[in-house]
Amino acid sequence: MIAFSYQGDIWTVPVDGGKASRITIHQAYESNPQWSPDGTRIAFSSNRFGQNDLFIIGSEGGLPERITYHSAGDLLTDWSAAGNLLFESSRNFRQVEWDTELQSISSGGGTPIRLMDAFGSEPVVSTDGRFVAFVKGSCRIPRERYQGSANKDIWLYHTETSTFSQLTRFEGQDYHPVWGSNRTLYFISARSGKYNVFSVDLDETGQLVSGPVQVTNEEKDQVRFFDVSADDQTIVYEKDINLYSISTKGGESKRITIDIATDYRFNPYENKTFNDQVEGYQVSPDGKYAAFISHGEVFITENHKEKSLTMNLSNSSFREKYITWLHDSALIYSSDRDGSYNLYLVRSSDPAQANLFKSLKRELVQLTSAEEDERSAVVSTDGKQIAFIRGGDYGKMNFI
Repeated sequence: MIAFSYQGDIWTVPVDGGKASRITIHQAYESNPQWSPDGTRIAFSSNRFGQNDLFIIGSEGGLPERITYHSAGDLLTDWSAAGNLLFESSRNFRQVEWDTELQSISSGGGTPIRLMDAFGSEPVVSTDGRFVAFVKGSCRIPRERYQGSANKDIWLYHTETSTFSQLTRFEGQDYHPVWGSNRTLYFISARSGKYNVFSVDLDETGQLVSGPVQVTNEEKDQVRFFDVSADDQTIVYEKDINLYSISTKGGESKRITIDIATDYRFNPYENKTFNDQVEGYQVSPDGKYAAFISHGEVFITENHKEKSLTMNLSNSSFREKYITWLHDSALIYSSDRDGSYNLYLVRSSDPAQANLFKSLKRELVQLTSAEEDERSAVVSTDGKQIAFIRGGDYGKMNFI
């Protein structure tokens, strides 16, 4: 069986696919399910009481039991063979440390303890309890091609000697360790160009014996998440919008077809009114209007304290950023509607009304079409040139 999160609830489905069963039903967001060693229960993180806490529920459903109660968020990462839940949290050292603390708590509840003095993320423990694999590094996961001092690496904590060793030294991203057996560790790495699953074999002292060996061979869409079956035979991983299975020895992957036939618990659409949460704004050259971003949408309003009418200029499911005025009746902004952020121009398409605020007819013109993100446009004073940042690693300026 596979446990997964969908629409903020925990579901299960046979590993070969089929009809999914809903295990939790709550308005909170629930994620990171972990099976108990005997397969009868599922632990997960949920923000039912504000920040994420840990909960345990029977594998067939029922009322979940709350395990942690701290005001800081707790993100579940493993359920050990010894019956402990491992999680990352920022409970005591958030003011001085960037990384999270690695914690452990009995599946029966009680007081959590720190696994080790080191900070990091994603702690997972080997079946015999001798090693805890975890991640150190602060680079964001979406930066797949990043190579630098902030890249993520896999480390080992030796529980018997309370010592540490660095397991991976690739200059790019290595993260999300998962134990297959006591001495086989799997993880996601960008060393193949795309995020794929790799494995390494360790000896009794935690030293590398072989690897890394590439297990998945995705070239177009990267592996975003995965887990390994308890018998170390099957890997289930997330790619695009589907789940796939593959042997731990490699080979061809198989898409898992999941049938989810269920109604929404709540209306799928919700109307909200916002009076704040503005992410960025720009005043028009003549000072009469202001454009701003809120929740990924581009708005325009009059700069008049007695007038509150606001117009949505983008009105899309995509995310818009970095607005700037080309002139009093045209706006430029970045949008990810093509997969990466490119520059777009919005203006009136009504010959009789050029005013962007008053016009009921508008057109959107795509200015750039690069694969790298383009953002933070600046218009020259004569309005004939636009400078913008492409990529981000080098801050290179290009002109169109």
